[in-house]
Amino acid sequence: MSQSADQGTGAGSGTAVAVTGVGLVTPAGADEHSFWEGLCAGHSAARRQPELAGLPVDFACAADGIDLDAAVGGRSVWRMARFVKLAVVAARQAVADAGLDPAVWDGGRVGVVLGVGVGGVSVLVDNAAKLAASGPDAVSPLLVPMMIPNAAAGEVAIALKAGGPSLAPATACASGATAVAVARDLLLGGSCDVVVAGGSESVLTPLVVTAFARMGALSTRTGDPAGASRPFAADRDGFVIGEGAAMLVLERAEAARARGGRARALLTGAGSSTDAHHP
Repeated sequence: MSQSADQGTGAGSGTAVAVTGVGLVTPAGADEHSFWEGLCAGHSAARRQPELAGLPVDFACAADGIDLDAAVGGRSVWRMARFVKLAVVAARQAVADAGLDPAVWDGGRVGVVLGVGVGGVSVLVDNAAKLAASGPDAVSPLLVPMMIPNAAAGEVAIALKAGGPSLAPATACASGATAVAVARDLLLGGSCDVVVAGGSESVLTPLVVTAFARMGALSTRTGDPAGASRPFAADRDGFVIGEGAAMLVLERAEAARARGGRARALLTGAGSSTDAHHP
């Protein structure tokens, strides 16, 4: 439910952070509205993927409802791995939803915090194969900047003309949540006036899917991909791997209110702990 930026919080006005924009590119929908409609309708996005044929687990949730190259546009799209493209599109959606214009904002006061667990693994795998088959000259000179996890934060910052901090926390499954918590600290510490924060990942490769399957982490309901994701069922047998990006625009609540921004939600606190007891 939308609300004005001064409603619905018990926190002091100086400690609340408003979510003023949302951007989503997911298997359930390539924008906020289609995602929500698909989610409420209960449609499963899990389906067999051609690139996974012959593996013990041959299904996944792919964000295939959008032409990412066309959505990103520009001359730099060729240098982006898929997880980066997902992030750029979601970030642009979030900024537009917030009613902000990167062409006129003070980019030095805008930060990007984008959590990524792995990064461009498909780029790494492809170039490893080229090296083995054809030698060093076949390896892309852009391999490293394309595959590293902070490539998404960097490209989002370039796309949005954001010259503030550009950070990429990598805390596995919690990377996106960590990014939001870090963004809150940047806002309340006065380092930024706006932070675009969230997470992005795309690792639907035979190598990664096989690794998760070997770990015993994936559902093996190959005969019923649509019914495989059942996290709260007594007979659950693992998760269904997917890809996508979700980005938020965060501002201090009083600043959002002052500019007439809409608070989609209020973040009044954040915390973290470690799961280092066991992998």
